[in-house]
Amino acid sequence: MGKKVVISTKVDLDTIATAFLLGVGDQDEIIVVKGNTAPESYLSDPDVICIEVGGSGQIELSNYDHHGENAPLQSACFQAWERLGRPERVKNLVEYVDLLDTQGIKRPDMKKENNRPRRFLSDVISGMLLTESDPVKQLILGIKILKEIVEKGYDPFSDIPGFDEYIKKKEENKKRLSFAIQSTRWEVSKGGLRVAILETEYPGAIGALYNQGAQVAIVFNSDFKGVRKFTIGGNSIRVDSLLPVLNGIDPGWGGPRTGTIIGSPREGSKLSLEEVVKVVIDRL
Repeated sequence: MGKKVVISTKVDLDTIATAFLLGVGDQDEIIVVKGNTAPESYLSDPDVICIEVGGSGQIELSNYDHHGENAPLQSACFQAWERLGRPERVKNLVEYVDLLDTQGIKRPDMKKENNRPRRFLSDVISGMLLTESDPVKQLILGIKILKEIVEKGYDPFSDIPGFDEYIKKKEENKKRLSFAIQSTRWEVSKGGLRVAILETEYPGAIGALYNQGAQVAIVFNSDFKGVRKFTIGGNSIRVDSLLPVLNGIDPGWGGPRTGTIIGSPREGSKLSLEEVVKVVIDRL
């Protein structure tokens, strides 16, 4: 009998890496839930693997998450790695995902090598997520990618060969995002921070706005998998002080304990862009 695995509609590298470490595969029953948490019946059952859907740090209950108040600082995949006894063969992968998910990684120049752009693990996964929209298929494809990378001994912190289809998709998104960024609106918060405000459907906008000089970035997607989604990021600046205010008017906002990035409820936000901008401008 296969495992029962619960994930959210938002699959990312941390979710994929956690599932990979725990041996999840297409033989398993993968359940996709909307919202910030899985049902309590799943979270309280140690035979159900819950990945980034609540129960932060409760690894004894097979819950792997790092969002919410008093949550662990380490990523979900780091928690899974620790529970497995820190196997050496995936150490580099776990360190890469953990750094990327909790702090971000300052990467080398994306200059061309051997007549092709350099590509990193985050680019490969981002490209894959752009080619496939179904969360279950995203998870299974992502696991296969990580399995190949580990088996071939590729260093996640270095240039990753292959995966041209995904890299092409990533580059296409990058070009579209570069065009979209031209419509960025700029404000200064009451605390003197340079705030970038952008409405776009293209992934990667927060990092792109940091590269444009934003200290705080507000990105709004009016139709992210059918919901209205906000992301607020601080470029080495904590923005989690906004959570009490936002949750007071729109319950369900959250983010990792690092505090540099927060997001609206997974079931969608009821706030307007101007309401979110006002909170940021007035409170940071």
